[in-house]
Amino acid sequence: MPSSIAAKGKAGQMAADQDMDAPGGEGWGDDAELQLDEDGFMEAQETFGEEGAVKEEGGGWDVEEDLDLPPELDIPAGGGGGAEDGFFVPPTKGMSPTQMWCNNSQLPVDHILAGSYETAMRLLHDQVGVVSFEPYKSLFMQTLSRGRTCYLGLPSLPCLRSHPQRNWKDCGAKQGLPAVGLRLSDLIARLQQCYQLTTAGRFEEAVERFRAILLSVPLLVVDNKQEIAEAQQLITICREYIVGLTMETERKKLPKDTLEEQKRLCEMAAYFTHCNLQPVHMVLVLRTALNLFFKLRNFKMAAGFARRLLELGPNPNVAQQTRKILAACEKTLTDAHQLNYDPHNPFDLCAASFVPLYRGRPVEKCPLSGACYCPTYKGQICRVTQVTEIGKDVIGLRVSPLQFR
Repeated sequence: MPSSIAAKGKAGQMAADQDMDAPGGEGWGDDAELQLDEDGFMEAQETFGEEGAVKEEGGGWDVEEDLDLPPELDIPAGGGGGAEDGFFVPPTKGMSPTQMWCNNSQLPVDHILAGSYETAMRLLHDQVGVVSFEPYKSLFMQTLSRGRTCYLGLPSLPCLRSHPQRNWKDCGAKQGLPAVGLRLSDLIARLQQCYQLTTAGRFEEAVERFRAILLSVPLLVVDNKQEIAEAQQLITICREYIVGLTMETERKKLPKDTLEEQKRLCEMAAYFTHCNLQPVHMVLVLRTALNLFFKLRNFKMAAGFARRLLELGPNPNVAQQTRKILAACEKTLTDAHQLNYDPHNPFDLCAASFVPLYRGRPVEKCPLSGACYCPTYKGQICRVTQVTEIGKDVIGLRVSPLQFR
């Protein structure tokens, strides 16, 4: 039956002779034959190439890989933790401000403000011979509380801390030093309160206040040589008052029944007049010594105290009474009893035994207060400071960077 494709007319004449069974020639290639297995799938050898993979692009694509790019766009191969590294390297931790304070200073107060109590105690030990730090506990805590400030950024968030520096205008963070809250002027103001307690006769309380000032001096930071001298002078004032008031307190506790006991009371009163006190207090000390020596009938020594008292210019009533006593003493310039006291021979006073150490005799001193002691007290705790070792070899007081240059 003729095929339906071979239609009548010109359209039918233009159609090819349809012989479905005719095999294709060689020009058709192997692609005309689809090789299937028994299950109807293509065999493994049916691929687009010899290896069964798509070949790389040929030269017809004309892709250029060598482009001239700016050098700043180069990315290091290991910058993002590539396959060769396989891990992230965090940045190195920086140094805290408190650690910088310790590295930049050899002053004890800077180490206390940084919270480094161990290094601060070592500096106090080497510089002023402190061996007992219990009295310093409250001072350390007060100083540390001044070394940081806290402030709130936003509500419901923890407070933020900062470390104020005293030299922030002059240098950066790496050369920073902490702001010091205790100043020399503050200690001088406290000294006036101690003077008032002394005038009022509250000796034990005054001694505690003087000692607190003395222990605070090594925790100062001053800027010039004048302030260094003032800090050392402040220590001297506190030492003189502590020794004198302590001796006076002990004198009042001693019995006065026998002659020897009365002589000892007079000696201690005489030693007190050689402490370097303020004129208002020296007037009171000289009046006490004058009365005791006059009662003991040591008129010659009593006359000496009367003259010293008049030189200070006391009030008219005291001056009038002193002149009367002096006139009575000058009638009989003799001493009834021999005492361990020579007003014309300079001496230092032992702060433990309260006996004179005349020039030429061996003396041991406190490295901080400068209080003098008999050699037998070497190695013991100073009675004035109650924290330092008597006779210890030290570097010396350091309260300014100028002392390290």
